[in-house]
Amino acid sequence: MKVLIVEDDPFIAEDLRFEISTRFPSEITDIIGPAHNYADAVSLIHSSSPDLIMLDISLGDDKDAGIRLAHFINQHICIPIIFLSGLPKQLGFDQAKFLCPFDFIHKPFDPDILAEKIELAIIYQSQRKNLGNTDLNPIPGAQNKLMVTTGFNEITAIPVRDLILLEADDKIIRAFTTKNKQSIDFTSPGLKNFYQKNLFMLKDFHRLNRKHVFNLNMVHKIKNNHILLPKIPNSMGNTMDSFFQLPIPKNGDSKKLLYARLGYKN
Repeated sequence: MKVLIVEDDPFIAEDLRFEISTRFPSEITDIIGPAHNYADAVSLIHSSSPDLIMLDISLGDDKDAGIRLAHFINQHICIPIIFLSGLPKQLGFDQAKFLCPFDFIHKPFDPDILAEKIELAIIYQSQRKNLGNTDLNPIPGAQNKLMVTTGFNEITAIPVRDLILLEADDKIIRAFTTKNKQSIDFTSPGLKNFYQKNLFMLKDFHRLNRKHVFNLNMVHKIKNNHILLPKIPNSMGNTMDSFFQLPIPKNGDSKKLLYARLGYKN
């Protein structure tokens, strides 16, 4: 098993290398890196094909490099990520959790906790390879659709690939898709609970606020501090009516997280 270290602090990187090589001399065959920035990390991922990535969030002056790198990994490769960060919780864990990491460790790290996390990752990867990298989801197709209650004795399937936006109105959630001119309305205990219950959505969907969860892949553009998402044009053909316009939060951390998840750095 190969581990890639993405860490800009040479002392922490060396501590990680020492602990991993000392505690897992037979399980870890190669420790790659450290990569000090986003570009170096991407290059090492392509050239070395690691099985696990130890990933810092802030790399030098690039404060969200790890977030953007995790987004890239989730989009193109399936490699478990263990985040390590010395950032305050709201700037560290609260950003990283939406990238579905294998785990998260606060710095300065405890060597025993580090070893436990890596041991779990080794077991996870071993089991995964034994299964031939097959999908571990026991219900075929379960992550391709949302099953929602749309009426009395009525359950509707919403294909996730067609879903643009979820909009909450108290206990009612409206689902807007690329296939339906009208929203699909269903009951739910709340948008936050619904989003967290369907954890597979975390990869491609972003909870913007208490009312909106949207598909990151559907973003058309950002204009005047609003996210524009496509919708089926109305009969009037008004250009602006062809887009949902969601205001971006004024909170700097929330805005930074949104841009990082979109893979954009200004």
